[in-house]
Amino acid sequence: MPVKINNYVFVLLLMLSACALNPLEENIDNVGLMPIAQPLEPSRRIVQQINAFWSDREESLLAVLELDKQHIAMAGLSNDGLSLFNITYDGKTVLSDKSPLMPATVKPEFMLADMQLVYWPLTTLQTILPVGWRLETLKNKRFLYINDKKQMEINYLSPETDWPKVVELVNFQYHYRLRIKTLNYELIPQ
Repeated sequence: MPVKINNYVFVLLLMLSACALNPLEENIDNVGLMPIAQPLEPSRRIVQQINAFWSDREESLLAVLELDKQHIAMAGLSNDGLSLFNITYDGKTVLSDKSPLMPATVKPEFMLADMQLVYWPLTTLQTILPVGWRLETLKNKRFLYINDKKQMEINYLSPETDWPKVVELVNFQYHYRLRIKTLNYELIPQ
């Protein structure tokens, strides 16, 4: 059962997540921000519950994602509906804003890159990977390797092939796990 968090706890969670997701510059070979892939069709709006697990706790947030062939927009919300961040991408420029309560080290771009790693087609992602990065797939799994070391594993826990409703992302380097559950998936007429 997801833990309902107040604003203070969520800010603390994001600070800790940022430390895990935002590597130090001197560790440039570690997992950093995966390049952002181009927006893709069809036009859709998705609402997801994201639960984050560490060895000693669990936290959750809602994510609303809108995308079409020209842009990507993502908003992060507390379970109480408080806006935490917004990010947009038009295929060239990433723009983001976040709640003033959130620390400067928290970068919504990391959240968007993780979503793309989970949901974008493998062929699209492979064209933007930096040197030394590699994606592999097995049935219902996707793996990200950096310099031949497995950094992330994605497990597709539901049978949908286009946009799986239940997914688990495991980050081996920073020792956390995300469980992503799609609550609403809606195609938007163009």
